Amino acid sequence: MKKFVLLFFVCCFLFGLDAQTYPKAPGVIRLLTYNTHYCKGGGDPGSIDDYNTRRVALVIEALDADVVALQELDSAMNGRNRRNLLQQITDYTDIPYTPIFGGLCKLDGGKVGPGVLVKPNLPISKVKLISLGGSIEERCAMRIDFDQFVFFCTHLDLDDNLRIMSANTLINELDYIRKPSFLAGDMNDSHRWGQGGIAFPTLLTKYTIASDTEGNTIPGRTDNNGLIDYILYHDYKDSGIKIVDTHIVRELKIEGSVVDLASISDHYPVFVDIEVPGLSAIENTTAAQEVKLYPTYVQDQLNIESDTPVEQVNIYSLTGQKQLQLKGTDIRTVDLSSLAKGIYIVETSAQGKSHKARIIKL
Repeated sequence: MKKFVLLFFVCCFLFGLDAQTYPKAPGVIRLLTYNTHYCKGGGDPGSIDDYNTRRVALVIEALDADVVALQELDSAMNGRNRRNLLQQITDYTDIPYTPIFGGLCKLDGGKVGPGVLVKPNLPISKVKLISLGGSIEERCAMRIDFDQFVFFCTHLDLDDNLRIMSANTLINELDYIRKPSFLAGDMNDSHRWGQGGIAFPTLLTKYTIASDTEGNTIPGRTDNNGLIDYILYHDYKDSGIKIVDTHIVRELKIEGSVVDLASISDHYPVFVDIEVPGLSAIENTTAAQEVKLYPTYVQDQLNIESDTPVEQVNIYSLTGQKQLQLKGTDIRTVDLSSLAKGIYIVETSAQGKSHKARIIKL
């Protein structure tokens, strides 16, 4: 049975109606860390393509974080069409993020590394890249300074000794900061491991774990060692910052459908919601639309809900070729059985007004 997914989600497995939507409480700032797996899907070797990039962007958009730490990004690599992956992710979300790329590792004519997305409600006062060395690729930590806190994004090395050295570098960096700090990323380390981990005993001399620690952040792991994605917190002079919510997001319900995030990356996203005195978040609001589209799960069709009669529906590929056209006096359903799986643009016309939306058909 084929399924489609509209706007914000890709439905790979259908779950019960109790799946989380993770709404933000009023006034909170949401911090998110997510290893993208280079936007090639949840498995290996995966597929480097626009489809998988859009799926990662849809998850980020749905979680609506104010600051996003991303790992495993590439830029200008010859073998990947010289794409700027962070910019593509930014463009595919309907959120006006500022993208900051921190790749220091040169590879195939380009670079790989972490990146950060920041909403405009948080003015950036400083950006610093801190080299952490590396066994195979050069690692770094990105330091992003805001008025009331500092945010670090990193992806620590697989080598135990290098992770310990990196942890010491990150701890020492706090000596020069007079604000609360958050450290987010794929640590390749866990406080659950024997003796409290390899790098974690050092990190926890000044940081505390702010993020969810129930279960693993690596899909499919059934042991107790697959929690390696974290957001850590270091307070400064009783700042008044409060941790109000946190989750490892394994499935995401949006408008009645569920995304199994194990199909999108080999890591789950992790968020922490904070209250910062004097700061509040900007919700990801979009202009109200007169036309709404809804998928169905028992037929190859798209349902249309509109305050005014829809007289024409055009469906285009992402390269602009028209794939389907339907005309009528009040169109309510569209048969999509002739379309191959992929991403499409649906354009509806009602009383001279045009409305466009994305759909993804599996």
